[in-house]
Amino acid sequence: MQVGKSVFFLFINGPHHVYHLIEPALRFATDNNQYEPIFVSGNPINTKIIKDSQRLYSSASFKLIDIPLPLRYWLIKSYKAKLYPPVNTRLNKIVSKLKNASAIVSTSHELPKYINKNKIKRPKLFYLYHGTGTREYGFDNKLDGFDYILAPGPYHRDRLINDDVCDEKKIRMVGQPKLEWIKNNHPSKTNLFNNENPVFYYNPHWEMEISSYLSWRNVVLDFFRKHKEYNLIFAPHPLVKHHSKRKNYKINNQDDSSENIIIDLDSPKLNDGTYNALSDVYIGDVSSMVTEWINFKPRPCIFINAHNTSWEGNENYNMWRYGTVTDDPNNFKNIIKDSLSNNPYHKKQIEHQQRFIHQSDSSSSELCANYILKELEFGH
Repeated sequence: MQVGKSVFFLFINGPHHVYHLIEPALRFATDNNQYEPIFVSGNPINTKIIKDSQRLYSSASFKLIDIPLPLRYWLIKSYKAKLYPPVNTRLNKIVSKLKNASAIVSTSHELPKYINKNKIKRPKLFYLYHGTGTREYGFDNKLDGFDYILAPGPYHRDRLINDDVCDEKKIRMVGQPKLEWIKNNHPSKTNLFNNENPVFYYNPHWEMEISSYLSWRNVVLDFFRKHKEYNLIFAPHPLVKHHSKRKNYKINNQDDSSENIIIDLDSPKLNDGTYNALSDVYIGDVSSMVTEWINFKPRPCIFINAHNTSWEGNENYNMWRYGTVTDDPNNFKNIIKDSLSNNPYHKKQIEHQQRFIHQSDSSSSELCANYILKELEFGH
């Protein structure tokens, strides 16, 4: 390994980003002996995920930079409730190290802006998608600031090109590494409940302007309280709780768990694919988690149109084509029942897999690691 040849993998966003990047990073740290892999963790949760995941890659060799939390996150109550500090505060701690890197791999759109601000010129920048959603967010023009974009599959490649986000030469299709992590870490026979009833997974988005969380949370919970023949995992995106104080909305229902209801607002299971692997029906709104659900294993989906959106033909709501859409709480019972009898969208979901996830004989993490190494050695 030559001095000064290093690749930084940034785990400085929320824990929900880590599971997308950890498999490629560990694969790179296992297969490569030309560059020093350096993993940068921005908070204790991310550090734990990295160390726990390493058990499947016993030969992975990397340096871990564990950036300490600011003191206020240990002492002040309002900060203790937050999952992680702002990304820029983490990056500020490693500026000098990044300037000498050969490459930086990140799941954050904001990295090029930060790199330019700090006049960091040397490293090649790689962006890895942290999801496979279809909202405009995933096709932000900021992505053009990266040298290479590791995209899930044909849909994201084509849309990046058609929306003039970046040049086609920047795009490499790699699949979805998080699906690999889920398969490696979650035995499908595990049961979260003390019964064999169907499991419904409610996963509302974190942006309240488009989420069903505030207006439908009690509708969903009330139904499952009355219908013990069904199990419910009530598991919003972790940023729902993280942003509650700043956005000034209340987190209710934290103590509503029962024999057939799991309430989870902040555990690792929100991010690590547990609920994806162990549920039968997905209930959501606009979260890109639904594409992870379909891509892992096609199953019934229910979408809540909480804001009376005219969604048909709107590419931001592409995922709603793969399940039943409802805006009527009074019809919720029938939709739940119907979802268990059949999945009329199964064929469409299979087609979705083929369109959204690159198919290859190599694993997603292998493709990512190989592309990074190849572009470092031969890219221009």
